[in-house]
Amino acid sequence: LVYAELAPTYPYAGGVQVYAMKGFNDLVGFTAGWALILGYTIDISLFALAAAGYFSYLLPQFTDLIALMGLPPLGVISIIFIGTLMLINYLGIKYSVEVSMGLVILGLIIQGFVLIPGFLLVFDFSRLLEQLQIVGSPRIQSEVAYMAGVPINIQNLLYSLTLAMASFVGIESIAQAAEETRRPAKHIPKAAKLSIIAVFMSVMGFSILSIGSVGWEKISEELEYSIAGLVRTYPIVGGFGAKLVALAGFILCYASSNTGVVGVSRLVASMGRYKLLPRWFYRIHPRFKTPTRTIVLFGLIGLFLASFGNIPFVAELYIFGALVSYLILMLAFIKLRNLREEVYRPWKVPGEISLKIGGGIFRIPIVGVIGFIGVACLLILTLLFHANGRILGSLWLTIGIVMYIIYRRKIGLKAASSTSAQQILPISHIYDVGILVRPVIERAEAVVDTVTRSLDKRFRITLISIVDPEEFNLNLSNIKDRAQLYQLRSEALRELEEVAEKLRKIGYKAESMVFIGDLEKIISILIDSGRLEFIALIRRITGKIKIEKTHENKLYRVISRYHGKIMVLRRI
Repeated sequence: LVYAELAPTYPYAGGVQVYAMKGFNDLVGFTAGWALILGYTIDISLFALAAAGYFSYLLPQFTDLIALMGLPPLGVISIIFIGTLMLINYLGIKYSVEVSMGLVILGLIIQGFVLIPGFLLVFDFSRLLEQLQIVGSPRIQSEVAYMAGVPINIQNLLYSLTLAMASFVGIESIAQAAEETRRPAKHIPKAAKLSIIAVFMSVMGFSILSIGSVGWEKISEELEYSIAGLVRTYPIVGGFGAKLVALAGFILCYASSNTGVVGVSRLVASMGRYKLLPRWFYRIHPRFKTPTRTIVLFGLIGLFLASFGNIPFVAELYIFGALVSYLILMLAFIKLRNLREEVYRPWKVPGEISLKIGGGIFRIPIVGVIGFIGVACLLILTLLFHANGRILGSLWLTIGIVMYIIYRRKIGLKAASSTSAQQILPISHIYDVGILVRPVIERAEAVVDTVTRSLDKRFRITLISIVDPEEFNLNLSNIKDRAQLYQLRSEALRELEEVAEKLRKIGYKAESMVFIGDLEKIISILIDSGRLEFIALIRRITGKIKIEKTHENKLYRVISRYHGKIMVLRRI
């Protein structure tokens, strides 16, 4: 959800690194980016290994042949997979996206074919309830750094919580591709929300099905292809279904590995662009338009890590890097909500608490606070139970920060400089526009339709009616005429408020104002005051830009005086 708001607001490659730079400074941005580099690089290795595990289930003969050579089967297969992804991404993002899209769609279809028969044939609700009463595995796991005085099963449960966050691996790649996305304001929020739904349904579906049919013990015995082992228990279709789910597992894991290649290449290139890393990394291939240097370099690093063929080891490093970057993401999200500049957000995470502090308003997004607390707890658990992640991850951050400080001194920039933030501009700002509505004449429905068709929600709307005595042949100094003018103002205000309320209900910020006086003078005062950046006039559908004759002369004088400040909206 946080990425769904920030990515279309600041559509730059780099994701959390860019948001941290904008909200804080270059040092915080580098730390977030450097941690995410670790996560992305490990993502390439981790899911290439997982894909290799499912591949070995599909073609065990190939795996046995590699084993006879004295080589780690999963490692060798992963090397082949990563090499292929490097080539595809080298040739262009279009091919990479098409491959990932095809893999994911096919994988989701297969998942549906696996889940439905599973719940119909082998799921046992009483077994599910029985399994839910088991709090963690009592077995000692070699990869867990246990603490004295805490039951083994509790520690295993807490350890598993950190592993579960890998379900959303690659979600940040949506932000990395923001700069290459057409109409990011429309597509990125939709993609982020759909991915959350898809991941949640997939993870919950398989988790409930697995412990409600074969139990956690059976699943844990087949780490490399656990879901295939589950489907093998299906009556009649078990043999075929196991192969089918292994194919789905292979497809989805391979697609996840590809997100790592896409993400790390764009992230590192972005860091080179903003001088967080040497500019050498920000080299775009003249023909393929891809950051080929980063694709090759970090693809090779991922390939090297995958060659060990150790899934738990690789997973520990991924979790550490991802959690550090997510923690900074939540802080940057809260900070960016409180920037002084008026930023247009194509989609905004609902739920916000506003506090008055020192004459200003501090906005606290509820999702950001919940996310920060949740990620902080997971990071603490990771530091406690993941020895490799704790040691190697901390070493990775330390080395990176030292190298960064040395590099920045060499190029004459402060480590904690905020100059890069000035280059990171939002997709748009909030604009204040006053819409001139003819009193009494304009229909409320027509005004609402005109506004919604002509202006999006980056415009903060003030509906304005001006009761001009000259237009109504009335004299403000005459008591009787003055009463009639006040009556017209009351009617106009009531009608404007009706329109404003309808606009507010569909997400616009709208208010209404009615003035009595000379139309030309009042519009000039509103523009000169700086309160409104534009004045919008509603015109008839006549095929010509022509204003009603009764006050066209005054309006034309205003238009000629304030070039670029007047908008004309076609009446619906």
